[in-house]
Amino acid sequence: MEDLVMWASLVSPVMSLATVVYVFLTAGGKKAQTDLDAFKISIAEVFDAIRTSIAEGRAEVDRRLEDHASRVQSIESDMKHLPDVKSFTDLRLAVAEIKGEAGKQAEVVNGIARTVHRMENFLLTGNKAA
Repeated sequence: MEDLVMWASLVSPVMSLATVVYVFLTAGGKKAQTDLDAFKISIAEVFDAIRTSIAEGRAEVDRRLEDHASRVQSIESDMKHLPDVKSFTDLRLAVAEIKGEAGKQAEVVNGIARTVHRMENFLLTGNKAA
């Protein structure tokens, strides 16, 4: 029995020391685990905030895209009424032709005006040249 007491007295301090070492080593692990759990919770909150922000931003982008689509559609419908290149060229040639005709008509009107002016002078002054 003395052997048992002797062994118990030797094993007891070793067990106490092993318990202290175990507690010392696992205490940091428990704190680390607590810190990791807290970090997981905070990072989950951050990700939720980011997801919410992205969803709100996507809604704003979708709204703007729809607005731009309607604006582009209205511009395209207005562009349908504009002349194409061939029509515009024909229009430019027609305007140039009208300018040429107006110039000819101006010359004719100037000739008529000179004739009327001479007739007026003749009628006012009489036939003094004869």
